[in-house]
Amino acid sequence: MKQVYKQPTSQEVIRQADHLALYDRYGSMAYGLILQIIPEPDLAQAVLVDLFTSPQLKSYAETPSQVAGEIIRLARNKALIAKPIHTTPSLSIPVSTTNDNTAKLVFDLSFCQGYTPEAIAEKLQLSRTNVLKSIYTYFKQLRSS
Repeated sequence: MKQVYKQPTSQEVIRQADHLALYDRYGSMAYGLILQIIPEPDLAQAVLVDLFTSPQLKSYAETPSQVAGEIIRLARNKALIAKPIHTTPSLSIPVSTTNDNTAKLVFDLSFCQGYTPEAIAEKLQLSRTNVLKSIYTYFKQLRSS
């Protein structure tokens, strides 16, 4: 039997064009973020493809003022879901740490590994306020460097 080629509807073509435009503009940013969470390039690329083929991107294309933030949020969520369990770090703090190292550790645990400030505070034996201050300190250091 002969397979009949189905012409895509105009809405499907527009949606694909929107996704491609978003990929062209934000693909490298999203891939860099995903690679920080999942250091395996093959798995990171699969997550990137999943990100830019997801139906949630259609709503992001319609609100261009907040696209970058939404793509970052979605990329982070998809990467955390796809992240293999065996790469989760232990939440132990090294004995000899400086304030800078603690701030970086807290930032990594929060933004790259997806731990909540409460979980970080409990495991590192810090107050929630100190965890948030550490994140603030790390951002401040990044801006000044």
